[in-house]
Amino acid sequence: MTEFHSPPHVKKASTFLRWRELRAAYPRAAYSVALVVVLLLVADAVIVGARIKYGTELARMRSAMTAAEERRVDAIEAAEENRLAMAVELARREALGDRELHLSVDAAKGIMCLEREGALLREMSVRFGPEATVGSRPDAVHLAPPRGKRTVTRVVDGSFRWSVPEWVFRQRRLPVPGDRLVDGALGPVAIFLDSGAVIYSMPATGPLNDAAYVMPGSLRAEAADLQAIRANLQPGMALYFH
Repeated sequence: MTEFHSPPHVKKASTFLRWRELRAAYPRAAYSVALVVVLLLVADAVIVGARIKYGTELARMRSAMTAAEERRVDAIEAAEENRLAMAVELARREALGDRELHLSVDAAKGIMCLEREGALLREMSVRFGPEATVGSRPDAVHLAPPRGKRTVTRVVDGSFRWSVPEWVFRQRRLPVPGDRLVDGALGPVAIFLDSGAVIYSMPATGPLNDAAYVMPGSLRAEAADLQAIRANLQPGMALYFH
């Protein structure tokens, strides 16, 4: 038997008639339903509007926060640069007035001088190691060339056995040995500073035996120069980096 389906326009008319009948039979209920539908539509519109406004405000706040952070970083960097410049200038002035035997290092010229009260006793060339972050997180350490006033903590010769840091081998792309103690690893004469930096000379053996490599945060001088002033180097002696 063939089924009969009403055309779409007949269904729509039937639905409309039922709604009219319902409204006629229950006017208050129909009014309440219509009011609820209208309120829901209004609420949806309000929520959409608030969401758009919230997104715009959030983007503005993030943009303002980024700008504020950038200004803060710039201010910190400027303050650090000013602090460093003041430390360098103070070290230069202190070196000129120091009556005791001391070392004065001009980073721009790559020169280290043995001085007393501004009188030059010996001039030596030095090479600064680069600024670098060495080691692995969370034990990574940032090394920078020394600045300002420092003091000598220890002076060693070619018989000193130094435990070469692992990162030196890794920077040199050398295998890390099980025993990192190397005789004469810092050359014939080396000076340890209170900052942890080292002024060393070219060793005959070991990972630092490379004319093209200078340890980050440290200095390398000519062995002949350090040997010439060895008798004058004592713990507590001042070094002025400027």
